[in-house]
Amino acid sequence: MTPEARPRDLILEATGLSFTYPPSAKGPGQKALEGITLGVERGTIFGIIGPSRSGKSTFLRLINRLQEVTAPGQVEGSLRFEGKEIFDPGRDPYQLRREVGFCFDKPQALDLSIADNVTFGPRLAGVTSRGELDAIVEETLRAANLWDEVKDRLSLNANRLSGGQKQRLALARTLALRPKLLLLDEPCSALDPISTARIEEALVAMKHRTTCILVTNNTKQAARLADRTAFFLMAKLVEEGPTQQVFTNPVDDRTDDYISGRFG
Repeated sequence: MTPEARPRDLILEATGLSFTYPPSAKGPGQKALEGITLGVERGTIFGIIGPSRSGKSTFLRLINRLQEVTAPGQVEGSLRFEGKEIFDPGRDPYQLRREVGFCFDKPQALDLSIADNVTFGPRLAGVTSRGELDAIVEETLRAANLWDEVKDRLSLNANRLSGGQKQRLALARTLALRPKLLLLDEPCSALDPISTARIEEALVAMKHRTTCILVTNNTKQAARLADRTAFFLMAKLVEEGPTQQVFTNPVDDRTDDYISGRFG
């Protein structure tokens, strides 16, 4: 049985997903996503590429319902996480965000120690055992490829770390709640090549326990990391498939043009 023929264990499924911003004095409602249908397999890195304003970040924010907080609009179609509809009226968005973590593009650290940054979420979730909290700190900092650099200064204020270290700390902080799915919106856009390489190493190492969806404008990064890649353009999904196929033998000329740098 070929990889494409075997049954896929999907953690996330979008079917005909559309999102429209409400009309305003400046004009009618703007469609940010239109008819998106795709599936994300458990234990993989799923890459999303495309030019600015193609709907990539909107898609991420819909998955853990941040969109309704930042800029609500009309959702159509279906978006299911672990087989359950994300926008079901009875679904608790706070519980959803514990299971679906989000890592933003700019390095962010709380004005706390390195250790307290990592344990902030678990403490809010009711974890009080010193031993359990210490274990979470080491486990997540190791997963984020940061432990060896900070293990002797965990009481240091996290804002004294470099940009690349702060981003890896943000990754550890997100992992501390043991999410099943991790959303990454341009996590390396503000980082130097060495820091980027450390983030990439961490993502590859963790994907078997935490599925990742990576939005990136760096097509080479998607080619390096993603198991499957989707190309978004002007709110629509142009194509999606195994990364090697998308990058070496795309089915749509627009994908080839974007990857080749003819636009974007």
